[in-house]
Amino acid sequence: MSLISWNCRGLGSPNAIPDLKYLVRQFNPDLLFLRETLVHRKKIEELCYVLGFDSCFSVDRTGRSGGLAFFWRTSLNCQLIDYSNNHITIEIIDYNLGPWKLTGYYGYPNGGRRRVAWEFHHDLSCRYSGMWCIFDDFNDIMDASEKRGRTTRPNWLINGFRQSVLDSGLLDVPMEGYPFTWFKSLGTPRVVEEREPNLVAPASDHYPIVLNRNPGTRPHLHKRSFRYENAWQLEPGFKYFVTDSWQQQGNVALLHKLSICAEDISAWSRDHCKNLKKDIEDSQRCLHNVRLNSFGEGQAELVEICRKMSRLLTQDDAYWRQRA
Repeated sequence: MSLISWNCRGLGSPNAIPDLKYLVRQFNPDLLFLRETLVHRKKIEELCYVLGFDSCFSVDRTGRSGGLAFFWRTSLNCQLIDYSNNHITIEIIDYNLGPWKLTGYYGYPNGGRRRVAWEFHHDLSCRYSGMWCIFDDFNDIMDASEKRGRTTRPNWLINGFRQSVLDSGLLDVPMEGYPFTWFKSLGTPRVVEEREPNLVAPASDHYPIVLNRNPGTRPHLHKRSFRYENAWQLEPGFKYFVTDSWQQQGNVALLHKLSICAEDISAWSRDHCKNLKKDIEDSQRCLHNVRLNSFGEGQAELVEICRKMSRLLTQDDAYWRQRA
């Protein structure tokens, strides 16, 4: 069973839906939790169908902020327990482990409400008996090393949150991958990064995090025979290439002209947009290395990689739309 949690920062942004589709195709989660959806229930129900989930539950946004949503498949035997503007809790019936509760939580971004948030965590822990898993956006850190850039976090905030975790009986689950899951001013010398704590189940602010209870090898997709791909139209220089190929044929029969142009495009495709999945994974590794090894430097390169990632994800979405 795998779960994904993500602060999507609004489902109305141009990249939000392609990013979500990629995550669902890549990891095939049984459950998806979104924070800061900034939409109402009708949009969530439409998205549930688009992403291929069977059921959903959402908490509407408040004004121009907030909004939570859970999506799950029928293979996951679960039911709603309770919810608020800051959390949704469901109970999952596992025939091996027995029933356990899962809470998706979105904390208070305002630093002045930290104590209220800590009391809320403790209140949740008192409500539920048995196994409990919470993955969320705490907007807190448990150690000074979990933040880099600009001002340091005051010790009383770090100690207060750490005590809240202990009082709630929670354990911080180790996380694999890039150590910082939240960022601000990325691509500038003012960049700030933090590691959001993973309490029983991990979560992040901007970067989605996957919790896989039974990790295994994902099956590879089989390659298909050549066909015209709508994703090619987003590749830089493709339109100029096609125009040039068409014009070079001169005044020949239309079918022959189409055949030659198709052959040129086929040859072009061997070196362009050939394996979007691999290109995306390569860009992710490159982004990881640049961020890890050049903090405060190389920001122009980082911005360029982010732009490439955005284009690749949009191309990947176009590829799968064509096959829907």
